[in-house]
Amino acid sequence: MPRTTLEDIARQAGVSKITVSRAFSSPEKVHAETRDQILRIARELNYVSQSQALNRDPAITRTLGVVNPNMSNPFFGRMTREITLAARARGYTVLVFDSYESETLEDEAIGKLIEFSVDAVILSVISSDIDYHPAYLDRLEAAKIPVVLVDRELKAAHYGGVYIDNLDCGYQAGRYCLERGLEQLLAVSGPADSMVSIGRMSGLREALGSRPVSLEVIYSDFSFEPAYRALRDYLRDHPWPEAIIGANNQITMAVLKLCHEQGIVPQQDIQLFSIDDIEHSDVFGVHIPCIHHNLPEIAQQALQLALAAIQSPEQRGFRTVVRGELRTE
Repeated sequence: MPRTTLEDIARQAGVSKITVSRAFSSPEKVHAETRDQILRIARELNYVSQSQALNRDPAITRTLGVVNPNMSNPFFGRMTREITLAARARGYTVLVFDSYESETLEDEAIGKLIEFSVDAVILSVISSDIDYHPAYLDRLEAAKIPVVLVDRELKAAHYGGVYIDNLDCGYQAGRYCLERGLEQLLAVSGPADSMVSIGRMSGLREALGSRPVSLEVIYSDFSFEPAYRALRDYLRDHPWPEAIIGANNQITMAVLKLCHEQGIVPQQDIQLFSIDDIEHSDVFGVHIPCIHHNLPEIAQQALQLALAAIQSPEQRGFRTVVRGELRTE
């Protein structure tokens, strides 16, 4: 039976050969629906690229593991989708695990991936403490499975990582508030000892500098319910501020819930800013200025580190920091 070609896929998908080629080499440059259709047809036709056919190694399973702490968080959900699509375009199967913010489930997920003999693991750990060192990291190293970190950094041995510029996120948020003349700010953050919290709150304070702006910070958690409870409890004893900065999307959603419950109209009675996108907020007539993270870029960078580690396990990867983009419209 003749091998499936790019032309075969293009013909069935009703697109050009160039578009098909781009869906495999640069999937982020192809419209999502078109890309999904091309990848689906390629699977149905059992397409194998020439490079994949020439470079097959019996020791390589062409399987990657992805472990995230909370797939219900749009940041991790969309990032995992981008990693999966980009990896599949390169002929890799992706096994995805949600650790549900649980150290036990995170350990179990890694154990399964070791059993499956995956070629590499792209990992976002449950903790934003840089000294976090679960026992499974040593097991992965013993199994010679390279680990690439995303979003949360660790001191443990790994093959590189892709991180958000948290200091810059906070700085951009602070500059935005200053430019709008806001003078009474409340920031709702994750844990005080979290590297993400430290970076974002440090950037915010640096932007405000010595200007006559009041800043209060509530340290809670980066997940919805704890952030909601912390803000609710704080506002029982304090007046609503002029503006609230949510240190991630889950926190900002908690702020929106409390606004709704107490009849506070966002962007009228109080100004909101989010470090993370709040998807579809405009559907409810609310536009929230935010720091947008380029998830396709983060995914591509993480995947490239993982593939490089598979091909050259003797070389350690590097640290990549991706700067967020201020979006006000």
